[in-house]
Amino acid sequence: MDNVTKDALLSVVIPNHNYGEFIGAAIASIDTQTYGPIELIVVDDASTDNSVAVIEEALATAGKLVSKRLIALDQNVGKLGALNRALEHVKGHYFIILDSDDILTPDYARRTIAELERAREEDDTIAFLYTDCMLISQTGEELDRGKSTGWDKALLERYSFVPEPATCLAAPVLEAAPYDESIRKGTKHHKWKKIVANGWNGRHLAEPLFCYRMHQGNLSGIGKRVIDEVERGEGGERILSGYWPLQSREH
Repeated sequence: MDNVTKDALLSVVIPNHNYGEFIGAAIASIDTQTYGPIELIVVDDASTDNSVAVIEEALATAGKLVSKRLIALDQNVGKLGALNRALEHVKGHYFIILDSDDILTPDYARRTIAELERAREEDDTIAFLYTDCMLISQTGEELDRGKSTGWDKALLERYSFVPEPATCLAAPVLEAAPYDESIRKGTKHHKWKKIVANGWNGRHLAEPLFCYRMHQGNLSGIGKRVIDEVERGEGGERILSGYWPLQSREH
């Protein structure tokens, strides 16, 4: 891989555990990005469903990626454990971790990388850019808009408001590793806090550029809450910091 390509390369990591129902769509959303080059690393965290077969089929049909890799673990290590095992293979200048039940819109990478570089012209401590999202049902129908909070370093101590995914320079992600594998809830909060503790900052783009799937199995518990609210007729924009847990070792 030449230096020009490597400087532009986006590394995407998708950790997965028993989301065979959704992982194919997540992989397809990476392959249909309008940005390139992209390498994709999928870590299956000892799934007991059909995830590995679905992943293998989806990777086989993903034709636009410059590199694609499946790491299939024999023992469950959690999302941060899966991330730790993927990072040794990351070669990109940019980095995204995508949850295996979510979807990026086709322009997600192109828009967020351009906005990140624009923000860095103003402040070179900005290492990541995050967006709002559309909340979708288990089967993909739009429910409501999910809104992230504007960047506030101090607020990160009290709330989890930076989503997965967010587009980040890869170097700060690698610098903050390894991540604490005993953290099983609020994993993204743990990751962003470690990155920010090293002196980095974020920037919020108030556009819904990814789809966040609501279902009963969401690790954060947001799916059950949102589904119950929608069924009660409580529609409208949702501030996601009110739903996401802080880092915790609870299973």
